[in-house]
Amino acid sequence: MSHQRTTPAQAPWLDRTTTLGAAVVLLALAGICALLGDHVVLGALRLAAGVLTGLGLGAALLALLSGRRARLAPHPRLLVAAGTALATALVLTVPAVLATRVDPLADRAEATLGALGEGDTVHSLPAPDSPVLVRRADGTAQVLIDGGVHVVEATEHDVLALSADGKRLVRATGVVTEVLLLDPTEITPDGAFPSRTFEGTPLALAGDLIVLRSCTEGLCRLSGVDLTAEEEPLWVVSTPTETRGSDPVGVEVPARHQQAPGLLDALRATGVMPPVPLSFDPGQGWVQLDPETGFPIGRILVGPEEECRIAVTGEAVAAPDPLHPAPLVLTVCSADDGALTATAFRDGAVLWESAPSPTGAWSVRLDQGRVLATGTAEGSDTAGEIIASEQRADWTAPGGEGLEQVAAFTARIGIDGAAMVVTNESGQLLAYELAGGAHTWTLPLASPDAEVRGTLADGIAVVLDSVVRERPLQPRGTQRLRVIDVTTGEVNLEVLLAEQVDAVRAVGGGRALVTVEGETLLLGS
Repeated sequence: MSHQRTTPAQAPWLDRTTTLGAAVVLLALAGICALLGDHVVLGALRLAAGVLTGLGLGAALLALLSGRRARLAPHPRLLVAAGTALATALVLTVPAVLATRVDPLADRAEATLGALGEGDTVHSLPAPDSPVLVRRADGTAQVLIDGGVHVVEATEHDVLALSADGKRLVRATGVVTEVLLLDPTEITPDGAFPSRTFEGTPLALAGDLIVLRSCTEGLCRLSGVDLTAEEEPLWVVSTPTETRGSDPVGVEVPARHQQAPGLLDALRATGVMPPVPLSFDPGQGWVQLDPETGFPIGRILVGPEEECRIAVTGEAVAAPDPLHPAPLVLTVCSADDGALTATAFRDGAVLWESAPSPTGAWSVRLDQGRVLATGTAEGSDTAGEIIASEQRADWTAPGGEGLEQVAAFTARIGIDGAAMVVTNESGQLLAYELAGGAHTWTLPLASPDAEVRGTLADGIAVVLDSVVRERPLQPRGTQRLRVIDVTTGEVNLEVLLAEQVDAVRAVGGGRALVTVEGETLLLGS
């Protein structure tokens, strides 16, 4: 009996067959992982598919190089096959990871500051590149301007307010008023903004003119000061010792106040100086003053015994000259039965007046030339909203008849005197003009079921919605942040983020403050 022995030359053929079989198995597993990864949207399977493909191609190449006519020694063959496997795995995984990577939000920030906490407030202006005032609960403040963060020393009792043009910051103690020039190029060597200090309480700041009220030894006076000149006040007039302050713009307050507001209450709430000086005389009522002369302008706005709210707001939405808006004085007066009557004044003359509202218990918000009332009409248990504007004599629901046929809203992002931004059941983000109900723009959400939240202020809406995960390597919990001009619907900024967002705040000029991971970031257009 003869026995056939395997020669050493035959061993590589056995290794080659085994290696080819392993390559087929690896490539098959790679295909399965790729299919399952796309189906269940699982990143680990997508990465495994790339690695297994690399290993499979490496094993196949090793088998080809292990033939009878192979000229490479065993070790170089292994190196070539391993290098091919590694290169293939990297090509199939690294670009896919980079393509779905979400950059840290801090990479897009114009400025970074400590996280906003409970009790911290933010004040801004609609104009582009205007400063942002951040007031901390302990009284200290930070001014964000030109990408820098500047600290302003103040106590919790001080009132800080930006001028309407964003050029100055007023710090009022109730006894003295300091006016800071917000010009980063003029900062003093100790890091402070240049400033001037005056006796009295600020009433208004129009351009370079500030109107102050001060009292000494029982005598009170109003004065107008030119901030660009070192001379004496432009004018000084006497005023009664008893007075009161106006109401905050854009802040909801009871239609009938139990206690008259103080001179600084509105500034504390809004953080913005009114450009029109208003003065209350207990014998005459409210009048508007000319900041250049101190003389009253037009008629008496509100009688001394009337139960009214009064504020200086921006121009109405339907302004005759939108490029040169003029501030308005708005009043809303409450009758004994709770009916409201709103009136708008320009330069002391009546611009429009509403009919009385339904009787009831109301809170009011004076904003952008309109009055928005929230409450319950007499005889009803359902709370609602009504608005008075330049478009209609009667009070109507926001949007009026223009919104009656619109599909149900699922969430409201925000509302102000000009517009409201909402979501609907079809997965859309929409804006409607507040008085007439005109539909101004529509933007899509990621899906009808997407989680949506946001805020609206100073003509800017900041909206966060959850992103539908469509690719396996896409980070879980990814959100889309959009900063939107409420008037035009233009998206000033759109960015994906994977960090947990603690809070968002709209900032005028197409910006947003976003708090993530223990810090607050200023994002711009």
